[in-house]
Amino acid sequence: MRFKIIKKTAMVFLILLSSYLIIGNLLHRIVFPEEKPAVAGWFKPGQEFYSKAEGFRQTIVKQEDGFVHCLLEIEPFAGGPPKHIHTEFDEKFEIENGELTVWVNGEIKKIRPGEVLNIPKGTPHRPYNETADTIRIKNPIAFPEKFAFNLIQVYGAMDSRPAFEQSSDIAFRMAMFQTSGLDSYVAEGPPVFIQKAMGFVLAPALRLFGYRSYYKNYDPLVREKL
Repeated sequence: MRFKIIKKTAMVFLILLSSYLIIGNLLHRIVFPEEKPAVAGWFKPGQEFYSKAEGFRQTIVKQEDGFVHCLLEIEPFAGGPPKHIHTEFDEKFEIENGELTVWVNGEIKKIRPGEVLNIPKGTPHRPYNETADTIRIKNPIAFPEKFAFNLIQVYGAMDSRPAFEQSSDIAFRMAMFQTSGLDSYVAEGPPVFIQKAMGFVLAPALRLFGYRSYYKNYDPLVREKL
């Protein structure tokens, strides 16, 4: 008898969850999609986006074939981003000057001019600067355009809230960016597939509570027109 009750309860839960996911994502993505610029052709050569929190300055070289190519400068003693994982693209670090420190899957690596460090997708990493030099990356880094677009939004969110990484709703805000194309997941958190699944599940409900993946005040092109 108890097993039948549990089974019935589980069936009802699955039906409700499936209904929520289908209807919620239909409303969130198709019926009431977020109003935001089209990513294709959005980036312009010479455009800069900067994170005071990370100490990273990206300068756009070009947008081509779904990728945005950026030159990166890392400020003196910049802490860089949190330890994170990309699942859809590799990264390569080759610097023009100084010494770049990169945490890679539990190991500390030092990169100097003439050396190259490849970070395959799926590898936890975190670049940062322990020196008083402004470090310049030698060759442009190619980011998927949706990732770059959402990274600008994350930079805006981080710099507008100094305690962003300690805020109680950071998981909710990041979930919205991730489901919109920010292929960056916390390395010291739940497995990536769980982070992805939670974003997909939570996004429709988060829209109802006012969370978004695009804010005009974080958009540098909008600010230039004001």
